[in-house]
Order: sequence, then structure tokens, then C-alpha cells
Amino acid sequence: MTFNLLTVIGKVKPQDVNAVRELHNNTAGHPEGVAAAKHLGDLSHMTYMPVGVDQKFDGQLLFLDIWNNLEGMNQFFSDEQVQGGANMMFETREAVVWNPLDNFLNFAFPAPTGNNERVVGMIRGFVKTLDEAVEIHNAGIAKNVLISRSLGHLSHQFFVRLAASSAPEALEVLGLDVWMNEKGMMEYYMGKDYAGINMNTMFNGKPTSSIWKNPGGSWVEW
Repeated sequence: MTFNLLTVIGKVKPQDVNAVRELHNNTAGHPEGVAAAKHLGDLSHMTYMPVGVDQKFDGQLLFLDIWNNLEGMNQFFSDEQVQGGANMMFETREAVVWNPLDNFLNFAFPAPTGNNERVVGMIRGFVKTLDEAVEIHNAGIAKNVLISRSLGHLSHQFFVRLAASSAPEALEVLGLDVWMNEKGMMEYYMGKDYAGINMNTMFNGKPTSSIWKNPGGSWVEW
């Protein structure tokens, strides 16, 4: 069984985070829609907003969903009501399906009791070859996993963009980190140990990076 990651990133129409949450919970979070998504293979749905200097909502929203059935996913999103709900929420959006890269050094650690903060770091870009990228990546991550874990690192996983069956091998990858400590995350990403990984050398061009957190309030998630 393959667990695919679906990322949906976009600019929402409502400018107030409370209005966005209400709209989300009445569309994507409607009980009938949630039941249908789960039945068709949606195992997890999480919502995030960017981490900014002023910590204010800027209209950007990220959904991270994990599906174990691509046919079910396509069936769900082809529904007119689902499309209508997304159109009500987003002014612009990008939805991408990713396959896990099992030969990349991935890990997931339990969170100690009481450490409930969750912050997501993402890096995305094109690589020259997956074989070259995995060597650079694995050497750097293995070197620093003790340091990053001590600062609150919970999980690390790399994905490759799902290519159409008729398309050549996809060379766009996505790195996804989950942390239980925003301060520790920033200390690591801005420190000499992370810089020493030379992560940028595995990319063909400059990658994009971003940091996300839960918008606060009661969002329908699972």
C-alpha cells in the first residue's frame, strides 16, 4: 500500500482567519464530505498557515492530506460539490500529489507528553537525478539527526511529484519536516549544522522553502 501526500496551497478569498475556518468547516469539514473522503481513502487532513514575522494570517492556506487510494481521491475531487466548496474558499490554488521516496532517509519520532506544538517546514525543488539527490540528502541528515531531534524534530520525509504514466520520470521533490518546537526549528534551520548539510547542492536550481503552523481555533481535521 502506498500512502500518497496531497498538498493544496492557495490564496483564500476571506481575509479573516475566523471566516476562513468557518467556511472550511462548512465545506471540507462538513460531516457528509468528511465521511465520503475517509471512505475513499483520505486518512489524514491537516490545515496550516504560514509562519510570519507578525504572526498574522496573510490569506495563504495549506492543506496536507494523506491518501491510500488515488482512484478514490480522483473520484472525491471530481464531485461537483467538492469542487464548488474549493472554489468558494480559494481565489487561486495548486494541488499536487506526491509519492514517498523510501530510499531517502526518513524518520518519525514520538512526541513527549505535553509537547503539543506542531510546525511544518517544507523545501521543494527540482533535482538533477534522484540517485545523486539521495546520496547528498542521506549523508547530511544522518550527520545531524541527533542535533535536530534535541531541538524538537519529530519527523522528516521526502516525496517525489507523481508523474503521469505517459510522462518522463518526475524530478521535482518535496521535503516535509514536522517539529514540536518553533524556536528549536528556527535555531536549527538558521544554524551552522543545517547549513553544513549543503542541501542546496542536491537541487537543480534554487529550491523554495516555507514554514507553516496551525491557524488556531477549532478546524475540522483528522
